[in-house]
Amino acid sequence: MTRVLGTCHFRTDECLCMLICIFDRVTLSDMNKELEPGNHSIGEEDVAQSAPMVRALVVQRLEMIWRNCEPHIQLTPEDLEIGRRPDPRFIEAGIRVNDRLIALYGLLRPQPAGDQGPEEGVEALRAGAEAAVRALEAKIMEQNGQE
Repeated sequence: MTRVLGTCHFRTDECLCMLICIFDRVTLSDMNKELEPGNHSIGEEDVAQSAPMVRALVVQRLEMIWRNCEPHIQLTPEDLEIGRRPDPRFIEAGIRVNDRLIALYGLLRPQPAGDQGPEEGVEALRAGAEAAVRALEAKIMEQNGQE
């Protein structure tokens, strides 16, 4: 079954519409292959080496979920004219995805003020202000000398 991006084959009142729309690319056989017993183990070295790749994979999957939620949240003017409203289930999923992305990128962590320490920053501002005052004084003296 092919899908047109941004459309849903199912009625919005069905309970599993959201899950089907988000995860319609996964089949049960794919899930069973991943769950087969075997020599699955992850060591500390593996975790350290693959952390950037796993982080990128998680971001990619979160963005995929957001792309599937977005058409149900940001409706077109035509949808709004016929009285269609954003689906609260997709809104909740979108909020959670954005929260996870914010946490992954560390956007809520305090950011350093800059490369310079606080004293160096103040001194640089003071020197800049003094230079601007000297230039202004020179300009005023020059104008007074011409009059």
